[in-house]
Amino acid sequence: MGIGILVAIIIAAGLLGGVANYYMNKTDRGWYGHDFVKSSLLGLTAAATVPLFLKTVSSNLMQDCLSGDVISHFVFFGFCAVAAIFSSKFLQSLADKLLQEVQEVRQRQEELAETQDVLVRENSDPDDFAASGATTAEEEEEAFESFSTRGSKKATSAPPALTEEQKILRVFESGKYAFRSLRGVCRDSGLEEKLVATKLDELEARGLVKKIKRRSDGETVWTRSR
Repeated sequence: MGIGILVAIIIAAGLLGGVANYYMNKTDRGWYGHDFVKSSLLGLTAAATVPLFLKTVSSNLMQDCLSGDVISHFVFFGFCAVAAIFSSKFLQSLADKLLQEVQEVRQRQEELAETQDVLVRENSDPDDFAASGATTAEEEEEAFESFSTRGSKKATSAPPALTEEQKILRVFESGKYAFRSLRGVCRDSGLEEKLVATKLDELEARGLVKKIKRRSDGETVWTRSR
């Protein structure tokens, strides 16, 4: 019922404002001339866009009308009538405002994407040596120590064998890097790339990991879902 009243107010105020606009710019073409029809249509259009305008300015006028506040209905009618009287200027200013907001939203999204990309890049595992086959002396020493540690553990104890998924998840739980490349996961888990890619897709489908594409180089990296 409340919606029906608002629609009726929009139509009545739009027509009234359109007629008022016609007389403000009256010509000699009579009631049913082109200018009268144009003014009426523009008035209805402007009045119909008032709810959109109120939404963009975060106004509670529509909610007050729907709650049954009589004064709010008169205020809404006056707003629609004024918008209809100055329909051309109102529609143009509304369009400009919407375009500006769209551009601001797009800019904020780009800034957030760039910030996210920087964070992902700074917290990703270094992947250059995996692609080129070269390692630094420090990395070789770490690899040797890691290999020695694994060898000593195997010699002293026999821990239960991990599944392929467990090996992959342990790479993310190590805390070494927040974002891991496919080659990095393969390197630290000791599994083949094709198998790791398949398992990562399965883990993503189960909501355990998620992938992000870095904008800087187009590289796809993976991280543990929170």
